Amino acid sequence: MLKIYAPTISTYGRIVAMVAAEAGLPWQVVPTEAASRENQLRHPFMKTPSVELDGQSFYESTAICQYIDDCHNQGALQPKDPVLRARMTQWVSIANQYLFPITETGLVLPRLVVPLMGGTPREDLIEKALPTIAYQMTIVSNRLEERTHLAGPEISLADIFMYGVLRAVELTPEGDMIVSRLLPLRRWLTTMRARRSAQETQWPTETEAPS
Repeated sequence: MLKIYAPTISTYGRIVAMVAAEAGLPWQVVPTEAASRENQLRHPFMKTPSVELDGQSFYESTAICQYIDDCHNQGALQPKDPVLRARMTQWVSIANQYLFPITETGLVLPRLVVPLMGGTPREDLIEKALPTIAYQMTIVSNRLEERTHLAGPEISLADIFMYGVLRAVELTPEGDMIVSRLLPLRRWLTTMRARRSAQETQWPTETEAPS
């Protein structure tokens, strides 16, 4: 059993859970807040998720997902070809380093999370972030224009990471509008959303979201 220490609604907690589901590995989310003392003991940089698996503790989602895929899925989500593997790493990095920071702070948190906590969204933050978000999502869509998946012909960790990030974006009205204009990206999201791993890791509010 994979234990995932993360908030119940967590982009990277979901990404790890999706990789586990792709591997047929049982998983469980143990609700854990990033700022908690418990989490600091698991992740010294106080991020989530961290995990326990095979008697080992790990943190950092890229390392966690690679371990799960290597040890429990015969590396099925990592291309053997060096060029395709490099492409996979490239797009995982793009999701982590470029798309997630601005979509999380500029759209997902203010539009979805702040209202759930009783606050009022900062519309100025959203308005400022939207042009960059649209530009970055266009780059992803262009990559998918003549490809089924980001790294190559088969699904890889790149698709799992990007889906986790962009599904959260798609749950916002603004993100859904951007997706509606980017047909290759919309097709890819629809294909990814139909996978069992995506279905099994849905957030509680996702069943009411755009499909």
